[in-house]
Amino acid sequence: MVIMPPASARVFQLDEWKLYAEDDGWRCELEDGSTVGLGIVFEAVDLSGSPGYEEEEYSVVVEAAIVPRPEDLDDDVVLEVSQEEDPSREGLILDLYRHWGGVPVNIDALQPARASCGASSLVVEQNLRSRMTGPGTMIEVRHFRSIDEALRFTREFYVFMAPIVFEFLDWILDQPLGMGTGRDKIRALSKGG
Repeated sequence: MVIMPPASARVFQLDEWKLYAEDDGWRCELEDGSTVGLGIVFEAVDLSGSPGYEEEEYSVVVEAAIVPRPEDLDDDVVLEVSQEEDPSREGLILDLYRHWGGVPVNIDALQPARASCGASSLVVEQNLRSRMTGPGTMIEVRHFRSIDEALRFTREFYVFMAPIVFEFLDWILDQPLGMGTGRDKIRALSKGG
């Protein structure tokens, strides 16, 4: 069974560890009334060698972060993060993510691993491990054998589930991120902010 992303979602491979998905409907409105288009960067992270993962066969997790779409970035931000004089769209997204990161999203919370009725295991083999979040909540996180399997799962499952993120966007953007909120971060990076 192959799960296809929503017809309007576009997926781009940024590098060998990262995918980016966007949809014209993924937007937020800032306090000044301007609207910012958004996307999600999915990064496969290999934890092998980290404490607790030294000999773990399933050591790869997927982290997700919301970022403004390139056409909505502030010109000063583009100049600050760009590694090239005239970067490609994907190159600019990657440079932005490397320099500023994004607003983190617990992508596994959208469709808890044990609540997926086994559908997610049809995509690739995975293992579940509990993990403590910053606020002290225990969550289950999917772990994969390889970067390739994690990105395949991302294309065929996480991207399909991504529209749910935008149903809770106000709550996500209002969460604290050290110095401000997710909304503050999006505002700082965007033209209207």
